Amino acid sequence: MPTVILDTDFLSSFLKIGRCDLIRTFYQVEQALVPAAVHRELAQTDLLTSLLATDWIHVPLAEPPSDETLLEDPTFQALGAGEQACILLARTLPDAVLLTSDNKARRFAQSLGLTVANIPAFLLACKMAGLANPEQMKQIVRDLKDRDFYEFKSEVRAALLK
Repeated sequence: MPTVILDTDFLSSFLKIGRCDLIRTFYQVEQALVPAAVHRELAQTDLLTSLLATDWIHVPLAEPPSDETLLEDPTFQALGAGEQACILLARTLPDAVLLTSDNKARRFAQSLGLTVANIPAFLLACKMAGLANPEQMKQIVRDLKDRDFYEFKSEVRAALLK
């Protein structure tokens, strides 16, 4: 089983639509991790109560070790604190899967050899695995738009809804 690491943007989207269960079910994990920086970012929103109620999402007690090479990289420096912490944590875990919707963070993490998925890739994988029937996927896409203002590219939307 992989170790799932959730970035703020990805996690907040699924907290807003009440579908964090998809993450747990798809990856078949007992827990997922959020670095303290992600927890701090969510603590500044009205989603903290929802996060705390999701008892299988944990904050590791220790901060991931910093990496001088990464700290000097301008692309890494341009990322937010949550994205940086997620990447640092993922680098310490050989089986890590990082879930993020930040395209810069996703591309940078992939350039480091990390396994990364964004919302469209994750939902397409859930569809292929049979975790959401067409009506449920339609509702997820609608909820993401209505509650999180998340928009899919037309071709991705079509693939999710067909």
